Amino acid sequence: MAEATNTFRLPPQLNVTEGNVSENFKKWKRQVEIYLVASGAVKKDGAVQVAIILNCAGPNIVDIFDQIQWTEGGDEKKPEIFFEKLEAYCNPRKNEVLESHRFWMVPYQEPFDNFLTELRTRANSCNFQEKDRMMRDKISFSVTGKLQELLLREDKINLDKAIKICRAYEQSYKHVKELRESTNSTHTVNKVTHHDKFKKKAYQPESKRPQTGYSQSQSKTSYNTQTNNKECNFCGYKHERKKEKCPAWGKTCDACKGRNHFKAKCKKIHSISTPQSDQEEDDCWLNAITGLTSENVIQAIGAESKTFQL
Repeated sequence: MAEATNTFRLPPQLNVTEGNVSENFKKWKRQVEIYLVASGAVKKDGAVQVAIILNCAGPNIVDIFDQIQWTEGGDEKKPEIFFEKLEAYCNPRKNEVLESHRFWMVPYQEPFDNFLTELRTRANSCNFQEKDRMMRDKISFSVTGKLQELLLREDKINLDKAIKICRAYEQSYKHVKELRESTNSTHTVNKVTHHDKFKKKAYQPESKRPQTGYSQSQSKTSYNTQTNNKECNFCGYKHERKKEKCPAWGKTCDACKGRNHFKAKCKKIHSISTPQSDQEEDDCWLNAITGLTSENVIQAIGAESKTFQL
């Protein structure tokens, strides 16, 4: 027996002072029966088996064993009789009202089989006359939403059918959730890819792209080069619209002796038939005056001649 004890784990001692004593006994008895079979003790003499049971149960149960009134001589050596006596001792201490309350207060939890196992355990302690009906009703009251509608829709439903409906619903719900998550993930990837392509496409034209720093300056220079290279009103050539780039800048007109323009563009000898456009009004280059002395200069603006003090 020592070899068996070293090979297999002993069941815990039986607790007859705390909690649900009746339920404690049922669970403890099941573990002892497993131990007797696994260790081979079930093949031994009845007296040996009872001794093993008492050893597993603990000193409190040994005291109870000594107080039991045995009907016939030799019953104290029969393990099945001992189990019956011990169960009778534990059962009266069970409060059926309290156990019933605990049964109805079991909350629904997923997965469904965990809830079902807890419910069966509680129902076994309640001594229900119609245990299956009570469990069926408890399941119907505990579930919610679409699942509850499916259960209440059935006219004649027993416990087995209710269990099948709950398991099938739980499985289908998992499948739908998995499909939705997969679909949402695909849509998210497609949306990000499409958004990136759209951004690249939308910002392809350089002139419409918001720019800062060097890129903006470079774009502005390119734009000015394209738009400013037109015929100059002072020299007659095409060049960038800067006074330093004009060949007439600093030169004297042969016709009017004025500065900063050639004879070919002299306003005094060339009549102007139409007013200049708004885009050409800045060709006067007033900011180009660098002389220290003032003098009156006649400059044609539009169709009229105006006198300026420089």
